[in-house]
Amino acid sequence: MAKEIYNRNNYEKLKKQVIKTNKAISRIEKQYGESSWGINNLYNKLNNDVFQGVTKSGKIRLNKSMSDVQLKAIEKATSNFLENKKTSTLTGIKGVIKDVKSSLKATYGDMGNKLTNKEVNMLYDLVEDKDKRSITEQIGASEVWATIIQAKEQKLDYNKFEDLISKRSSTDINDLEAKAFLEDIYNRYLS
Repeated sequence: MAKEIYNRNNYEKLKKQVIKTNKAISRIEKQYGESSWGINNLYNKLNNDVFQGVTKSGKIRLNKSMSDVQLKAIEKATSNFLENKKTSTLTGIKGVIKDVKSSLKATYGDMGNKLTNKEVNMLYDLVEDKDKRSITEQIGASEVWATIIQAKEQKLDYNKFEDLISKRSSTDINDLEAKAFLEDIYNRYLS
């Protein structure tokens, strides 16, 4: 007999986990707005055509008629979300914001203190994005962020933004992966 994807006897436990996750989402959104890195990461895992795990109001969707694959995805994503205290609790998020600001303050002086919580959240998203991490490490997340701030202030178009990154970093950004990364950063934070 094939191994079950999801044990439906655990449905009540999953229901409580989803309720706890939705409460955490509400607290975070009330305090920090809707664009929290942890929440966005959770939504990215569940809000697609296959899993359909997020409602229009932004809460995790759960019902007994969902497939085993959907239930397993919701179980895993909500469990990971709740376990990562840096992105699922107000105290954790506050600590991340403080760490990012102090790190930027050490590198760029007073600019670190001028960042809004939303901007810090976007920076954390940039640094923690597993798909982009290798490029962020090559260029330097603080270099990318400082360039984003400068590009915003100067209202730079994409080509000037790319030139500015090239000048600030020692990394060759001519490969396709790096160009796609910069385009994503520009579209996400500047356009």
